[in-house]
Amino acid sequence: MAQSHAPHGFDRISLPPAVNHLLVWFSIGALLLALPLAFNIASRLQAEARMRAEVERMTQEVNAAETKLAGLRAALGYARSEAFAEEWARVRARWSKDGEVIVVPPMMRKPSHLWWESFLK
Repeated sequence: MAQSHAPHGFDRISLPPAVNHLLVWFSIGALLLALPLAFNIASRLQAEARMRAEVERMTQEVNAAETKLAGLRAALGYARSEAFAEEWARVRARWSKDGEVIVVPPMMRKPSHLWWESFLK
């Protein structure tokens, strides 16, 4: 006896209408329960993307701060050196070593001018 087969080799099973309705309602309920879960997953993915961007921004800030710190440490090392002390003494304070003569060029001054003198002219 030959049996009729449905496409793809599946046999059709007829279920009572009550079971069919129950399966339909169960499927609708499962979909309704899955929607909040899908929204939750989407919001978590967005939050994760924001956090990754924040981590990237903070990483860039840390790198910039480390670069600045390295520059400040180099400046501090120079400020503690003999070369800085001598440069400061000679240039800023205009000090000299024994036997040296300091020559300071005279500064050219503008003639003093009062604002009201130009107003009266």
